[in-house]
Amino acid sequence: MSTSVNTNALSIQRDLGEELRRIRLEAGYKSQADAAKQLKCSQNKVSYIERGKHWPDESVLKRMFKVYAVPESRQADIRATIRTGKSIERPWWLEPQYKELLAAGFGPAFSLEDAAEKLHVHSGTYIPGLCQTKEYVEALAAFGQKDESLLRREQFVETRLRRQDVLTRHHPVVLRALFLESALWPVVGGPETMRAQLRHLRALAAKPNITLSVIPFSAGAAAAAGSPFTLYEYPGVHNKTVVMHEMSRGGGEATDNAAEVRRARRRFADLAGQALNAAETLQLIERVEKTL
Repeated sequence: MSTSVNTNALSIQRDLGEELRRIRLEAGYKSQADAAKQLKCSQNKVSYIERGKHWPDESVLKRMFKVYAVPESRQADIRATIRTGKSIERPWWLEPQYKELLAAGFGPAFSLEDAAEKLHVHSGTYIPGLCQTKEYVEALAAFGQKDESLLRREQFVETRLRRQDVLTRHHPVVLRALFLESALWPVVGGPETMRAQLRHLRALAAKPNITLSVIPFSAGAAAAAGSPFTLYEYPGVHNKTVVMHEMSRGGGEATDNAAEVRRARRRFADLAGQALNAAETLQLIERVEKTL
C-alpha cells in the first residue's frame, strides 16, 4: 500500500479503501453489490469503506479476508495500516473551533494539502496563501471579511498560518507557486506589512522545496489570468492527482477527474511558460520592495 510519510489518518483511510477495492477486484467481484451479498452487509457499507469514509469494523474485515481469500501476510499489512491510521491524532482542522470554516467549504483544502507530496499553485492576484505573513493575512481578512464576526476572521488567520506547516515539517511538501505581478504592487496592510511580506517571499524562495515564479505584466494575456487553482500530487501509482479551483467566497471545488486534471496541468504549464525564472522573480520582488 502506498502511503506518504506525511499522510494523516484521513489519507491513510482513503488509501486503505483503494487497497480493499483492488483486493475485491482481484478476487473477481466486479461490483460492490456482488461483494456486499457475500460479506452480508449493505452495498453502502462497502462503498463507504472503499471511498475511505469509514474504517472497516472487525466483523466486516474478517469476512473480507475470507471472501476475498486474502493471504495472511497481506492481512497483517492491512491490520497494521488500520492501527497506524487510528493511532494518529485527530487532524487540527477537525477541532470544534473550526466547525464553521469546514461548513463554509474549507475542509477539503486542508486535508488535500496535508496529504500531498507536491503542490502546483496559481494564486492569481494574491500572494500564495502558503506564503503569506500573519499581518498580510490579517489585512486581507479585515477588508474581505469585514461582515464576518471577529472570531471568524481570527479563525481564518489562524488556519491560514497553520496550513503553512506543510512547508516546514520533517518531510515538507514541494511547492511550485505562480502568481501575477499584480499581486506584488498593492500595499496590503501598509508599507511595513508589505515590505515584510516581500522579504518573507525572498526567504521562502531560498528553501529547496519551494519555487516561486511571477508572471510579469509583459506576459500579456497571461498576466491577466487571475483565477486561482491548485494541483495536488500524491505518492504512489494508485493515488490520483486532484485539482481544486478556488471559489470567490472561500473554499473550492476539488476533483480527480482525469480530463479536468489534464486541463489544469496544461493551464499551469502555459502560465509557467510565461513566468519569470527564479532569479528574475527575486529581482522583481526586490525592485518592488525598494519602492515602499
